[in-house]
Amino acid sequence: MLAPKPALAVLAWLLALAGPAPAVEPCPAAARPPRAVAPGAPRPVLEAVARFGAVGDVISHGDVLRAAEQAARRDPAGAGADLGGFDVLLEGLREELAGLDLVFANLETPVAPRRGQKTREWMFNAPPELVRALAALGVRAVSLANNHVYDQGRAGFEETLQELARAGVSVAGAGPTCALAQAARTLEVGGFRVAFLSASALYNQRLNQGPRELCASELDEAALLRAVRTAREGGAELVVLSLHWGEEYRTAPRPEDVELAHRLVDGGVDVLLGHHPHVLQPVELYPAADGRVGLIAFSLGNFLSNQARFYTHGVNSPGAGNPRDGALLRFAVVRRRYGPELTRVELADVSVQPLWSENNALARRRDARAGVHIRVVADDREAALAARALETEADPARRVELMRRLELFEARRLQAASILGGELLREPVVLPPAE
Repeated sequence: MLAPKPALAVLAWLLALAGPAPAVEPCPAAARPPRAVAPGAPRPVLEAVARFGAVGDVISHGDVLRAAEQAARRDPAGAGADLGGFDVLLEGLREELAGLDLVFANLETPVAPRRGQKTREWMFNAPPELVRALAALGVRAVSLANNHVYDQGRAGFEETLQELARAGVSVAGAGPTCALAQAARTLEVGGFRVAFLSASALYNQRLNQGPRELCASELDEAALLRAVRTAREGGAELVVLSLHWGEEYRTAPRPEDVELAHRLVDGGVDVLLGHHPHVLQPVELYPAADGRVGLIAFSLGNFLSNQARFYTHGVNSPGAGNPRDGALLRFAVVRRRYGPELTRVELADVSVQPLWSENNALARRRDARAGVHIRVVADDREAALAARALETEADPARRVELMRRLELFEARRLQAASILGGELLREPVVLPPAE
């Protein structure tokens, strides 16, 4: 036999010293990469994605306007900033809305600085800075079909349309004629053609004067279904409908509203956004007759308002705070290719995140000199921030404050989830590691 080469001899000697090789443990099942059930079968190809958000009612109550005015950033000369402080009221949601291609809201106030009067009880008006702040936050489309659209008369309504156009915000449910108010507003969003429709079942003042005059859309099922068909024929890949409907402060939709929502989805609506109850109502995934999955948010509650301002956690019942709850509904639209001649546009990644309107109205009862503090925040993010602050806070009074704050946001998240339904509740925010 030939003598082994020196390197091989050394290797053999080392192996002999080491003894027999240890048995190799099999990879635990949980650590093994999953294998496809049908390795060679074709899979759909994702071609495009657009991400959307939707929120509830934006109401210019007097204290909301005062909170913005007091929060306004000013330059050294004392001049107010371009967004009038409304950006400060909403800045707690900047991270939540980052990355969305379009956010939709119900603008439940005229914006008529020249032709309207000041906000008073049940009659609203807002400065142009409000819509500019919404636009800066990502709100690219709003509904004006609601019961407060005529609070400043026809002149105020017309000025509102002008101010929204000036801010670059598209409008659904209102226009210079009834035909345009009832028709879809189609926008290009992330490479998709998206049609927005809006209608209201109620108006405080019915000031529509004729089909060729300034008009707000009224809820008419047959007319809406015709508008949906027209939008589809015009190339719309997604149809979003906002409805101002339902019963105020009721956390469940009426049976007739559920039935109507299902008929509208069967008729071609993909996403239905409900407004007006001023509290949250459930979010539903509904299987349409043609195989699509429709998304229905019966009410997204208030987004920015002064309602339930004296609610006190732990003292009042949880339901007393419902008008301060809102929700950010997120959903994606995806285009998938299932074959050479087979492409589908579908909903994906649906989730709902509870929001809260902070309000110091109760504290101002004790100290009339205190400023008005109203801010919109996300429950889970604020709870996480409070928990992190507790890790290092030593001051007893501050610890009590943080623990109360943590308890508040955890309780409001549970309250919102009990109404919205837990299946689509967004996973809680996880903060990055502290530096």
